Amino acid sequence: MAIAKHLVKAGVGLGAALMGAGAVIYECALNTKLYSKFIPLFDHPDPAQEALYTGENYSGGQVWFIENKGPDHVITTEKTGRVHGYIIPAAQPSHVWALLIHGYNSAPDGTALFAQHYHEKGYNCICPSLRGWGNDETHYCTMAYHDKDVALAWLDYIIAMDPEAKVVIHGYSMGAATTMLCTGEDLPANVKAAVADCGFTTCYEQFSHVVKSYTGLPPFPLLDAVNLVSILRGNFNFRKCSPIDAVKRSVTPTIFVHGTADDFVPFYMMDKLYDACAAPKAKQPIQDAFHATSVVKDPDTYWKAVDGFLAEWL
Repeated sequence: MAIAKHLVKAGVGLGAALMGAGAVIYECALNTKLYSKFIPLFDHPDPAQEALYTGENYSGGQVWFIENKGPDHVITTEKTGRVHGYIIPAAQPSHVWALLIHGYNSAPDGTALFAQHYHEKGYNCICPSLRGWGNDETHYCTMAYHDKDVALAWLDYIIAMDPEAKVVIHGYSMGAATTMLCTGEDLPANVKAAVADCGFTTCYEQFSHVVKSYTGLPPFPLLDAVNLVSILRGNFNFRKCSPIDAVKRSVTPTIFVHGTADDFVPFYMMDKLYDACAAPKAKQPIQDAFHATSVVKDPDTYWKAVDGFLAEWL
């Protein structure tokens, strides 16, 4: 009996320690006010990757975005509350729209190169702030799960302004996951196509990869403890954030783009998503591109594939 009591106490203590660790990791990974202090302890970017973000192409896009983004716009819906974004009208009246979705640890300016390209093609552009990032008023990242509702709110806004709108949804990284979750919904016919750039299959699979890559530890049981904290905090269930299930339901033509050297969201995920997608589809690997750098690594190949695909559906 005494041994049993000790075992119970040990089990309770171990469970409490695991949940405590889960709560700490949850805050560090998803509390966007703490993230910037936590991630430098683990993230040591490859210098070649960092150089892509300081090159003339990327920097020029940032300057263009600052000059053209205009004021922050706020819309409010019953489901989302207040959400923020920038609206960059086309130079000439146009019914084509690009809804541009940024990634994790980013903000609307992360879509600068995309907005610049689409604007030059005659599109109106909307660049939202996702949950916890940019000008958003919440403090927790949702890894696309609730960001889908932000994107859908802006989609409704576009169609209310322009019932003749033809919309492309284009996202990278977590924004690609958001894009794919949108395509799993019953979208209006105004949505003509989607671009999913280096998106993940499921949040749980993505976090499992990060845990193994950053710490060398097995995902179970630590990741499950983090997930339980997320559920108890009213955020989201990692296992239910599943772009791969969304594309199985999709009827939205989608092109998948991914860098072959991506070791953050692994390159193999592109093929898994492409194979699962029920909608008309295409895929374009970008050789030697790191995570979320395909458009700066090889813009010619990138835009030839994307523009060619969109031309079929617009």
